[in-house]
Amino acid sequence: MQKTRIVRKLLLLFIVVFSLTGCWDRNELEDKSYVIGLGLDHSKKEGKIKVTMLLANPEVGSMQGGGGSTEEPREIISFDTNDFIAAKGTANAIISRIITYDLLKIIVVSEELAKDPNFINLIYDVVNDKEIRMNCYLAVSKEKASEYFLQNRPRMETRPHKYFQYMIDHGIENGLIPDSTLFRFFKTTERGTDLFLAMSTTAIRDKHPKIKGEDEYMAGQLNASGEFDDTQFIGSAVFRNGVMIGKLNGRDTRSINILDDTTNISDLLLDIPNPFSDQHQPFAARIMKTENNKVKMNLKGVRPKIFITVPLKIEIMTNPSMVNFVKEKNRQILKKQITHHFEKVNEDLLKKTQAELKGVPYPLSLDARKYFGTIQEYKKFNWSKSFLKADIIVKADIEIVNYGKILKKPKR
Repeated sequence: MQKTRIVRKLLLLFIVVFSLTGCWDRNELEDKSYVIGLGLDHSKKEGKIKVTMLLANPEVGSMQGGGGSTEEPREIISFDTNDFIAAKGTANAIISRIITYDLLKIIVVSEELAKDPNFINLIYDVVNDKEIRMNCYLAVSKEKASEYFLQNRPRMETRPHKYFQYMIDHGIENGLIPDSTLFRFFKTTERGTDLFLAMSTTAIRDKHPKIKGEDEYMAGQLNASGEFDDTQFIGSAVFRNGVMIGKLNGRDTRSINILDDTTNISDLLLDIPNPFSDQHQPFAARIMKTENNKVKMNLKGVRPKIFITVPLKIEIMTNPSMVNFVKEKNRQILKKQITHHFEKVNEDLLKKTQAELKGVPYPLSLDARKYFGTIQEYKKFNWSKSFLKADIIVKADIEIVNYGKILKKPKR
């Protein structure tokens, strides 16, 4: 009996001892160098790629580092390698701290590499690295990714992880760039029936940009002046089967984001043509999407028919024509104009994607699957080709919830 008690106590002691975690393998914050941005370019050497790492200094701007740190907030290195997974070890020949992808926020790919048919094989390497998370964003730059990170020097937010977090989050909320996470990229590529949109960015502005509508620009075309960083996030790069095939401007990207229920857009500002003025004075409106779209399809026959109803709530923010919206007649004219504008913009965009891009740049095929009893029937229907022949009718279900302040024209 006494021996049994001793054995039990020893077993309990061993369990407690071995369950305790040691600290011999711990890594301090200042021992690591975090890659916030990763750039991918073609290499001059065949069979290799050029990798650019944007490394953040965790001590700068933190409580631990204090406000008087003399260290730089970032480091940038570029070199040729076989892949960006093993590149972490190569980079330690230059960087003293342990390099990690734990906080990787964005992967920037040059347009030249994104259009390469072998790009899909290259980007699939991220699946093999446990440090790279699938909520990391994929972006395409006009220039080389190595030049992009060197030119990108924000003035107000020097910490690179905060800068990219703010720019991407606010760009998605405004609808001017797509929600292009790696998870969505791989999911769309594996599905093989839809196009994928990656955010478009550049750090080099056009020399003589034209003045356009507030959301009709591509990255680099926005004509702005003052003291600020030249980097712009607007528009999107279109991918088919993991390879870039074209681009969309900010307006088209915003329209796709409104049509795509998987994108978190609830509130955005834009200009709408004014039906009460011939002087091209649009009025600003806040667009709120609180419900999902209603999609119905008739997939029988030679030309399938797709009916999309987009429910939107509108707040009128400006009234340049000084129209009295107390009158019901003016309200009806305004509602008819807004409805016509959204329906025309979306229908024209979807026809453009049918003719030029040869696909639909959001997961509309998921709505088509419920019209088939088996997977074999859906595959036989061949959504990718059938969509190109489909008639698409977009209906805007508009509800104006606020007409703004009621104004009266001043007497002359």
